[in-house]
Amino acid sequence: MSNAVKLFVAHPQVLDRFLAIVPGARLYTLTAGAALAVLPLDDRIQDQLHRFYGTGEWLEAGVTLTTTDMAFLARVSETGPVAMLEADADDGAGQCAALWIGGQLSLRTAWLDAAAAGNRPRATWPVNAALRGLGIVAAAGIDEFETFGLAAYRSNADIIARALPLRR
Repeated sequence: MSNAVKLFVAHPQVLDRFLAIVPGARLYTLTAGAALAVLPLDDRIQDQLHRFYGTGEWLEAGVTLTTTDMAFLARVSETGPVAMLEADADDGAGQCAALWIGGQLSLRTAWLDAAAAGNRPRATWPVNAALRGLGIVAAAGIDEFETFGLAAYRSNADIIARALPLRR
């Protein structure tokens, strides 16, 4: 099963900063009792963030974030670590991730294309590294992506349809 997801991951109280700025944004947990929540990122959410903070400069090709997105995420991380994860195996694009801790970029936005991924240990893949930074410990025989529950969801729409919404 391949995946095409784009989302923010953090403890729910950290992601509350998004809810104050983006009306209608929803938080979900991927598994019952999960400590971390996800906020699926789509154009509507990003456009509302840009209306609030400005667009800034777009980063390198393939990365969804702008300079103002990066600055906003640094401010959000002052209340707790937050990651942006993007994985698109459906079209062979690959994955990227970034992690902010304590107001600082801890894991720089890194893109790994799908072809190169096969030559590198899964522990070095950007999404797994960011999830480790959030405290996810890989279970025996599987990586952080699977341990966190992302392997069960093929897309943001799938998360919205099947994940557990948090009432906030």
